[in-house]
Amino acid sequence: MTELSFTQVEIDGFRGLRSLNLEGLGRVNILVGKNNCGKTSVLEALSILCNPQKPSEWVAMVRRRDFGRLDENIVQSLRWCFKQKVKTDYDAFIEASCRFKCNGRFFNQLTVKYTEFLGKNIEVIPIAIGPDEYGEMEYEHEEEITPCRAAKLEHSLVLSQQSEYESFFLEVNEKGGIIPSFWEERKKKYSVYINYELLTPYSYQLNKVQLQTFSEQLFNDDIVALLKNFDADIEGIRIGSFGGSRPAIYIKHRQLGEAPLSVFGDATRRAVLLTSTLLSIKAGGVLLIDEVEVGIHVTALANVFSWLVKAARELNVQVFVTTHSLEALDAIIFSDSDHAEDIVVFRLIQTEEKTLSKRFSGDLLHRLRSERGLDVR
Repeated sequence: MTELSFTQVEIDGFRGLRSLNLEGLGRVNILVGKNNCGKTSVLEALSILCNPQKPSEWVAMVRRRDFGRLDENIVQSLRWCFKQKVKTDYDAFIEASCRFKCNGRFFNQLTVKYTEFLGKNIEVIPIAIGPDEYGEMEYEHEEEITPCRAAKLEHSLVLSQQSEYESFFLEVNEKGGIIPSFWEERKKKYSVYINYELLTPYSYQLNKVQLQTFSEQLFNDDIVALLKNFDADIEGIRIGSFGGSRPAIYIKHRQLGEAPLSVFGDATRRAVLLTSTLLSIKAGGVLLIDEVEVGIHVTALANVFSWLVKAARELNVQVFVTTHSLEALDAIIFSDSDHAEDIVVFRLIQTEEKTLSKRFSGDLLHRLRSERGLDVR
């Protein structure tokens, strides 16, 4: 069996997760549990572990979570990643930490220390000084320095082949300033790195930036081959525009001809997103999907997930998904009975003391769902 990126993960002190141990991870891992049990937080923790030498991953992570810009600023978003020590007095500066540990392609133990302090924000202010000889207004620029809340993240990383810590820093302030700095310069700053993508419920709503990213993948013959496994009538895919309008994805279909992706069903649109994402991750990468059932009609779940499990195995990609849907859970469980060992479900349970996980193997899931009809969520 090809080595998995993660075979075991421990998370303690990150958001609401306390002493969580996920052991016996598989090719496709399904996270279930009640609302606010920490499913999305596990995906976020994995995104940090994929690039533990890069503290700026925290900025990308909190921006994904705060899709609607509900938080006041980035410092506020970061402090709630360390919820267990947050004080009710927002004006107080806090210190907190969390710990991660993983086995798999790499062993690493990561401790993240979060410290708030009084920093400064530098803003360049243009000041008009009068018109030039051509009548155009000239400006001088002055720096305006104001105090503001700031925070520092310190990554302390231990690798299996090393006994000493590597330390990496990131400083941010509530005005949006980001100042990366490193303990020392290295020729290989990111010696521990796993390609990953995290898809949120909003990801299937394609935008212009995603189209530009996908354009590199759409001309890859592999994407057509993978999509043919989903729909044998798909003959090609490209990005084009009609009458000079904004660009869109077009699919060449044996029955429908060449038509924009928007006229196809939920399942096809989701398959295109997943295919291009899988190919961008490449072998040995990790695909993280939050609320995997979003954007897929219930009648198409089985087809999409059967294809996803097969594609992940062929491309050697490890998959982690969260779901609230029993239909989605069944669709994944019964997608490929010949490779049930590839699928594992973890049910997360929050107690007063810690976050528990109950592991269900693929074979056991088959029996529990098909023979007894038990709800393992």
